Amino acid sequence: MAQTFRPPATQRIYDVCIVGSQLGGIVAGALLARRGFRVLHVAHHDLGPTYSDAGYVLPWGPAAVPSPRFMPAAEAALAELGLATDVARALEPSEPDLQLLLPKHRVDVSRDVAILRTELRREWPNEAEALEGGFAALTALFEFAGFFLKAAPPLPPEGFGERRTVKKALKLASTAPNAPKDPVGVARPFVGLEEHELVQSLGIAHRFLTYLDGPPSPLSQVRLLGGALRGTHRLAFGQAMLRELIRKRIAESRGELRGGPGEPAAASALEIEGGRVAAVRLADSPDAHVARAFILATDAESARRLVPPGEADAKPVRVLSEIRARRRLFSLNLIVKQAALPPALGENVLALRDPAGGDGIENAIFLQVLPARRDGKKGTAEAVADERVVCASAFLPAETTAREDLVRSSARIREAVADAIPFFERHLVAESAPALNAPAGLAEGARLLAHPLYETELDSTLGITGLPVRGPWKNLFFAGREVIPGLGIEGEFFAGIQAAAHVAAALGRKDVLK
Repeated sequence: MAQTFRPPATQRIYDVCIVGSQLGGIVAGALLARRGFRVLHVAHHDLGPTYSDAGYVLPWGPAAVPSPRFMPAAEAALAELGLATDVARALEPSEPDLQLLLPKHRVDVSRDVAILRTELRREWPNEAEALEGGFAALTALFEFAGFFLKAAPPLPPEGFGERRTVKKALKLASTAPNAPKDPVGVARPFVGLEEHELVQSLGIAHRFLTYLDGPPSPLSQVRLLGGALRGTHRLAFGQAMLRELIRKRIAESRGELRGGPGEPAAASALEIEGGRVAAVRLADSPDAHVARAFILATDAESARRLVPPGEADAKPVRVLSEIRARRRLFSLNLIVKQAALPPALGENVLALRDPAGGDGIENAIFLQVLPARRDGKKGTAEAVADERVVCASAFLPAETTAREDLVRSSARIREAVADAIPFFERHLVAESAPALNAPAGLAEGARLLAHPLYETELDSTLGITGLPVRGPWKNLFFAGREVIPGLGIEGEFFAGIQAAAHVAAALGRKDVLK
């Protein structure tokens, strides 16, 4: 009987191996590849930018992205990678930047000061001047917080030296001309207006921009709301498109890629030897992928599954159990005829039943209106001129995974959309929830990748940090969204830059490109 030849398992050796497809890890991998290191990226849990259902190409969830020009870490990383122009071209400005639908008010929050003033005076004529002052304070605080982040302080700091460096960066920001009396991390906008319905609504909008649950810190509010006020943008295929633009730089710099968008390469285990990560094993390969350094860009929950049983209970590894997803964003895509949408409806909309009612599904949904694209031939997506996708999202408890609970959540979101867009059902073409309708094998991953809100038992510097960059083993580093969850996408870029710097220092090689 003929036998199929199976080659023996081999070792594939690299300088750096990135495991996971979160933005920070991909940024770190691209920077290191650009600097001359041999990089392997394992696309663990990479579902790609979209999924297909009901004959349409649909998003996993909404993506409201601030301009990289106003995020020091993003600007620095994209400039080094030569991607600043490409990303700028891919970003589509939203109009308005954010729209708030309240029971008695509709307000467009715009980067244009004149438009914003008109909106405030129309909706709240008696408080308009005070609210304008609050927005002006938000803009100023955003700038000074940017000075702090531009100094690239170690976040979260480890040890006395790094904590001192953070304090120096805070002091430097406070000495800038016209700096507010309260330091970065303490100063808040809208002082004295906290109970106003507009300010309460903005606080709920902030939750859809961060990855951290619990009371928001001043720095998180200032950076995320201030960034949105400078302009929000849509990406044709969400944040996954941004990740793929950056990921290509790894291959272009002679790095190697395992798996890709929509075709994830599943990591099955880490091999630990002598207090170091020696290799990573992939589910579809007999080879050991050996590297001098490893970067994890996946959730701690997923990282724990890669740890060998004998190491899982070790004291250094317990850090992975000290941060967890408390809630996750659940999305429902509604494909509707253009006629269903009121002319005044914005592209990024927060609809609230009660501004003081919190950010749960019973009160708050975020709507993003996107072009509808049909599944085309040969993998191309064909735009449908008279149809739109309304991607409606709300937060659910992380443990909500049973199908019947998700079906009920879809119905609740649909009811909330009907409040915001009356009679849309008359023009409904199709609907699809990623966690329910994604192709077999991807739905579980969709829940894992959905926008999470973390709670943490770790010390949280300035109310924005989570996992340390240095991992429990000497050559392991973290660059996922759990490192600086309070800064959202800006924190992901920051974490990626930090991880790349740590690896370069550990491997003892200097940058080859400036």
